[in-house]
Amino acid sequence: MPTSEEAKEISRNFIDEVFNKRNLKHAEEILTDVFVEHSPPPGVMGNDRAAAMAGFQMFLDSSDDLRVEIMELISDGNRVAIRGRYSGTDTGGFAPGVPPTGKRFDIEGIDVAVLDDEGRFAEHYGIPDAMTAMAQLGMLEGPPA
Repeated sequence: MPTSEEAKEISRNFIDEVFNKRNLKHAEEILTDVFVEHSPPPGVMGNDRAAAMAGFQMFLDSSDDLRVEIMELISDGNRVAIRGRYSGTDTGGFAPGVPPTGKRFDIEGIDVAVLDDEGRFAEHYGIPDAMTAMAQLGMLEGPPA
């Protein structure tokens, strides 16, 4: 089982490789075969490894200049919690079936991951601030005047 510090380093590397460098091969290598995605995004069917990979691809496709910054990283043994900032331009459509707006978004999210004894990701829970992103992208109507 990885130490807390090793789990943090594995997580930092995952964020940088998969989201900032757009390296999905890294995700393929570090997710276990029995990976469980507890928070699949809208438009992704299932909660297994294949669904997680589809979710990563969809997220990358939504923004050509996507950046993820780790704001806080906490680990207790093989469990890691990340508070991150997700920013970019909606160039590919923020949600399935929604045309791109060309507007920028800058939101925070919380992710919790569980690593197995070999230091590979076995589970993920995620809570993105999708409502703020939708408001920034002009996808929500404001209150009546």
